[in-house]
Amino acid sequence: MRRLALLTLLSLSVLPGVALAQDAPNPPPPGPPGMDMPPPPPGGPDGWTQHGDWKHHGDWMRGPDGGDMLMKFYAANTTHDGHLTLAQAKSAGLQPIVDHFSEIDTENRGYITFYDIQAWHLDGMAKHLEAEADKLRAQD
Repeated sequence: MRRLALLTLLSLSVLPGVALAQDAPNPPPPGPPGMDMPPPPPGGPDGWTQHGDWKHHGDWMRGPDGGDMLMKFYAANTTHDGHLTLAQAKSAGLQPIVDHFSEIDTENRGYITFYDIQAWHLDGMAKHLEAEADKLRAQD
């Protein structure tokens, strides 16, 4: 019940950001030729960012629906059966999935689905939010 309430709160906290993102002004025009530099990748060289005691990947699962990850998942799933194996994830270079495959494959089936990845990602976010809430309660 607590997890459901936390996920509901999390989803409600995303809605204002979505509304603001739609009202964002156009980006500034590019600078002089040769000066256009892409932004640096998030986090360290492996793309991971550290937030408190919780590490998350800022690039591999973009958007609230995980659209980029969905495309990577289906590209990596060479058998096109919706079941991603560890070998397929390694072959596709999905390092966050490879590193946490056993955590994602909670039923020890030897494969994971996209829904398993989303559930793992949301569980991590929920744990992080619980820890942050505990810190705030401790300040009271």
